[in-house]
Amino acid sequence: MKIITFLCIQFFLISNLVVAQVPSWKVDENTYQYSMTFLAKLNANGKQLVSANDKVAAFFGNTCRGVSGLTYVASKNNYYAYLTVFSNTQGEVIKFKLYDSTNDKVIEVSKQISFNVNEHKGNLFQSYSIAEPTLNNKAEVLTFDFMNIKTVSSSINNGKISINIYDINDLTLLKPIFNVSKGAKLLKNRVLQKSGENTVNFTSEILYEVLSEDESSLNNYIVFVQKVPTPTLFYKKDAVCYARGAIKVVSNKEGKTVTINKNGKVIFTKKIINGEATFTDLEVDSYIVSIDSEVKLINIDLKTK
Repeated sequence: MKIITFLCIQFFLISNLVVAQVPSWKVDENTYQYSMTFLAKLNANGKQLVSANDKVAAFFGNTCRGVSGLTYVASKNNYYAYLTVFSNTQGEVIKFKLYDSTNDKVIEVSKQISFNVNEHKGNLFQSYSIAEPTLNNKAEVLTFDFMNIKTVSSSINNGKISINIYDINDLTLLKPIFNVSKGAKLLKNRVLQKSGENTVNFTSEILYEVLSEDESSLNNYIVFVQKVPTPTLFYKKDAVCYARGAIKVVSNKEGKTVTINKNGKVIFTKKIINGEATFTDLEVDSYIVSIDSEVKLINIDLKTK
């Protein structure tokens, strides 16, 4: 019986000790004339707070001016603090504290804000960030390419991304791969995009948005993709003592004529069939090979080793 009583007392003391760790933040709303409101997400040490017991409090000096827990918003599948801060004076510097119930820690937030009467900060798309350490406020596209596609040239300038790819590629079946600022999100029609996962039709310009990690910055980027001609590839095989040389032309210009000139005269012509045209039995000499506006000088040498 004594053992059971001792264990009950010990459990009671431990329970009280745990409860005592929870901050007893309270505010007397009736003593203040004005208010300022926040719709915020809470973040401690890089992790969003989502527990029912997590809290945020606002202070002027050591006086608590507002307290809020978290509310789950099903339409966003996320947790928000609806915080009201009270004051009698415009411009007071308000600081915040977080309670991380999982780790049973009170965390002071370095970012502060001036009290503005009747001002509201944050919404469900761009919530106000109360975080320690402060989250990144950059919202930039750093790189933008396409999976398994060679980019001929690209530029990112003043919210416009211009990309050139070869004309053998299908603009309707491009899969973007990209990098954005640390912690930022890339959105299309307000839907989160993941690098290398979504196939997009780029036959016309596509508008993307980049939302910063702290959700304070939102930047637009327009992506314009243009096809450029795929360059023709020219290959040669030098002559050896027992066989003459050869030239092979590889191109996507199906049906176009390849011309070989020597000493200013056309000596061979052949059409591109199944993506290539091959010329054999070429003696050691210099040849001018052309297809449309592309011209290439090829020397067939005698290979002795």
